[in-house]
Amino acid sequence: MDQQPPLGSRILERSVFSLDALPRDQQFEVWKDSINCVYSVDARRQDRKDGFSADLNSWCHKDMVMVQAKSQPQNFVRSSQMAGRDGLDHYNVQLFTSGHVAAEKGLGGDTISHGGLLLLDLAQPTEAQTSHFNSLHLFLPRRLLEDQLKNPDDHNLRFLSERDPLVRILHDQILALHRHVDVLSDEQIAVMQKTIVMMLAACMNDASGIGAQNTGFRQDLDKLVRARRYLRANMLSTELTARRAASDLGVSRSVLYQLFAQYGGVNQFVRDMRLRHALHLLSDPARRSSSIYDIALECGYATDASFIRAFRAKYDVTPGDVRAGYVPRSTKPQNDLLDHRYESWIHGLS
Repeated sequence: MDQQPPLGSRILERSVFSLDALPRDQQFEVWKDSINCVYSVDARRQDRKDGFSADLNSWCHKDMVMVQAKSQPQNFVRSSQMAGRDGLDHYNVQLFTSGHVAAEKGLGGDTISHGGLLLLDLAQPTEAQTSHFNSLHLFLPRRLLEDQLKNPDDHNLRFLSERDPLVRILHDQILALHRHVDVLSDEQIAVMQKTIVMMLAACMNDASGIGAQNTGFRQDLDKLVRARRYLRANMLSTELTARRAASDLGVSRSVLYQLFAQYGGVNQFVRDMRLRHALHLLSDPARRSSSIYDIALECGYATDASFIRAFRAKYDVTPGDVRAGYVPRSTKPQNDLLDHRYESWIHGLS
């Protein structure tokens, strides 16, 4: 009899975050501090006072993070300042198995329906409200989708309707990935991710309602997309400079600086990409044998000392701390009862 290969991934990581074991008067503040890795949240005073429930089951596989979230009504906001500060450049795809999310400035609608999807662009400001909900979120780096999209910056708060049969199929594919992720092999997860990305790109390209109508703004967006692709492709080179980038892109340095002003400048954008990549490598079990110096060189730093200084300035921990299991991003001391790894997974996507 043929022996069946072992089920499951060799590198999939799972995190479980729940507030249930905390005192009720601490629950909302702990939740607010943790989810601040992506969004600023607020809730009704009575809900905060009576105790706040939030449960996250998260999975990380290479360049994809999936989060099953269950919580209470709340407002969530991602401001321009927040986006510029953390530099996250991902798409967040959401589906709701119960409850709903609504947004006044949504594209293609203002609330999600069963079988539909909501797409958020973490490089742009967002504001929305939820009911009691059970939802599933996929975090995907922009680079996985950008080259397949007609207008990659025109989909923040994009509601994809369940009336579109391809959206319904994509919705079911994401649910299927969630249902089977613990028994799929690495190769099977990669195939499903690739399929989901291709279907998502097709749904986004077919969606109606463009966020940026102004011709001048559209031209700036096109320049920004091209510049981001260039910087992403060359971010690990020690020869990358703003002068070199402007020359290769055929724009003036002043134009380049203006395009990246929201990110704190070109150098800050590149530094954040390199450090997110470093965080991903330091958190990757497959890279445990790589020294801090090796990772510093791989991320475009000439010395490990300069790398450690930059890493500490951004995450307030050292690369060695991350190697030892410490999870950066929280502004308060970590509670031993909670698993915060999902925070560093999202910030480590590159």
